Amino acid sequence: MNPTIALDAICAQVDPELFFPGRGDHASSRRAKSICASCPARRACLAEALALEDGADKSHRYGIRGGCTPRERAALARVDLGSPA
Repeated sequence: MNPTIALDAICAQVDPELFFPGRGDHASSRRAKSICASCPARRACLAEALALEDGADKSHRYGIRGGCTPRERAALARVDLGSPA
């Protein structure tokens, strides 16, 4: 994460492993997303993730970033590119 974003990021104050839940670990995903929901850096974090993952398939995106799962970020990227969802 960009150091400027990290200064405001709530996730910098918790165990980073929380943002990389195992497959099917919906409870951890919900907890990570709830932390992101109240984070002042959420939008900047999401924008950075989308830029860094530019064109990547959902299988090449990792962790909860900006309050979104890899699948959600892949869908957002398709919408931004005007591709069908």
